[in-house]
Amino acid sequence: MEPIRSGADTASNYATGSTRATLSPFVFPIAVFLIVQAVSLGVWRLFVDPAMAVWRYYPQPFGMYLFWGILVLVFIGFNFGMAGFSALKQPLRGFAATGLTLLLGFVIPGAFVYGYGLLDPAFTGGAGQGATGLIVLIGFYGFGILATGMAGWPWSDSGLNQAMGGLAQLASGACLTTLGYFLLVYPNLSSTAAPHTVLLSLPVTIGWFYSVIVAWLTTFLIFDNWPWSMLKRRSHVAFSAFAGNFLMGTAIYFGFLALIRSYLVPGEAIEKIGAALPIWAAQLGVWIVFWLIFWANVAGNFPQKFGPFWNRTIRFILCWGLGIVSFEFYTRWFAERILHEAPIVSGFSGDPLTWVDLLNFVMLVYIVYFDFFGLSKIRNANIYN
Repeated sequence: MEPIRSGADTASNYATGSTRATLSPFVFPIAVFLIVQAVSLGVWRLFVDPAMAVWRYYPQPFGMYLFWGILVLVFIGFNFGMAGFSALKQPLRGFAATGLTLLLGFVIPGAFVYGYGLLDPAFTGGAGQGATGLIVLIGFYGFGILATGMAGWPWSDSGLNQAMGGLAQLASGACLTTLGYFLLVYPNLSSTAAPHTVLLSLPVTIGWFYSVIVAWLTTFLIFDNWPWSMLKRRSHVAFSAFAGNFLMGTAIYFGFLALIRSYLVPGEAIEKIGAALPIWAAQLGVWIVFWLIFWANVAGNFPQKFGPFWNRTIRFILCWGLGIVSFEFYTRWFAERILHEAPIVSGFSGDPLTWVDLLNFVMLVYIVYFDFFGLSKIRNANIYN
C-alpha cells in the first residue's frame, strides 16, 4: 500500500465494513478533516500548548520527536509498503504500526543526541535536538522521492520482494540524506566547519529545501507525476523527477518569498524576523503540503473529469489557494487564539511548521496505518466525477 498516492479517489479504495460509518463523498473528507484537527489539538494540549499543556516539551524535544515520527512513517509506509503489517486486521494493524513508529521515533533521534552527541558537540543538548530534527528535512525528500516520483527505481525493476526492495530503498535514501545533510545543514551547525564550507545559510537551506518538497508533492500528487511522466523510460522518469524538483523548487522558493514580502507577512513582522525570513518559505510551504496530501488521499483528487490539463490546473488552484488562506488564518488568528503561541508582532503569530507537521503526521497515521478506521465512503456515488 502506498501512503501518499496520485490518482483518483484514494479514500474510496478502502473496504466498507459494518463497523464503519458510511458517508457521502462530500461528508467523508469533512469528517476526516475534523478527526485530524481534533486529535492534533488534543496532542497539542497535552505536550505543546504554551498556556495549557499538561507536559510542555515545546519547542524541543517535541519538534525533534515529531519530525522523526514522520520520517519513520515514511520508512514503514513508503519504502516498505506496510510489509509485516498488512496481514493484521484493523485496528490492530494501526496500533501496531503506530506503536513501532513512536518507538523508533524516540529511539533513533535519542541515539543521535545521547549517543553520537558524545562525539560531536553539534548533536548535544537543545541545539543537538534541533540538529537531529533537521535530518528529517533532507530525509523526507531523500527517502520519499524514491518510493513515489521515482517509483522505487532501480530496485522496483530488480525483482526484489517488498521487504528487500524496502531495505534497498532505505540504504539509498540514507546515502542521499547523509549527502544532503552534510552539504547543506551540518556546516551551519558545527563549530569546527570552515566558513567556506557553508553553501547556504541555515534559513535559506530550510526555506529552499522545503520548497523542493512542495515541488515534489505537487508534481506527484495532483499532477500525476507530470511533467516527468512524459518520458518513456522508467530510468529517465526517475532521474528527471529527482532532479527536476530541485529546479522547480528553486522557482517556488523565490515565488514564496515574493508573496511573503508583498502580501502575506506584515512589514513590521518582516523587520523583526530579519535574516530568518527565508525560513518562512517553509512555513508557507508546509500548509500547501497539508492540502496536497489531503486532496490526493482524502478528497479523491477532485476533479477527474475535465481532462489532464484542466484537472491538474483546478487541483493546483484549490490546493495552493487553500494553503495560502490557511497560512493567513493561522498566523492572523488561530495560532494566538487557539494554540496560544506568542505573537511575533501584534496580530501575527505562530510557527506553522510545528503545528502543520503535527497535522500531517496525524493525518498520515490515520490514512496509512488505520485505513480511515471507523469511516468509509459510499461506493459508486462520487459526486466529484
